[in-house]
Amino acid sequence: MVGAAALATAPGAAAGDGETDRGGCRGDSTSSYKLRVSADGNGRLTVVGSVFSEDDDVWEWRMRHNDDFSAKGEVRAKDADRSFRISRSMIDLGGADDIEFRAENTANGVICKGEVIF
Repeated sequence: MVGAAALATAPGAAAGDGETDRGGCRGDSTSSYKLRVSADGNGRLTVVGSVFSEDDDVWEWRMRHNDDFSAKGEVRAKDADRSFRISRSMIDLGGADDIEFRAENTANGVICKGEVIF
């Protein structure tokens, strides 16, 4: 017999599975983002937000989990490809988890925004 809690588990919540959102950033055709969410199998989600740009400006970023702020900060892309990656661990709340990643270039206002329902 399967319990109701097992039936309510989100389809992507098995360990090793993941969901990805990627696309272009608003205000700049050369910048793009990627947001990946995966379960670690221990009741936590691994969330990775990346921005690929052609500048070394400062970017303000934030992550939201079910409409609540989870983390925020500032970063400057330093790699040769001028990208940055933010990685955070979040509690898997059960059911659908709505994860949002947003980054804004403080110099020119370019906004990268991704969302994954996991």
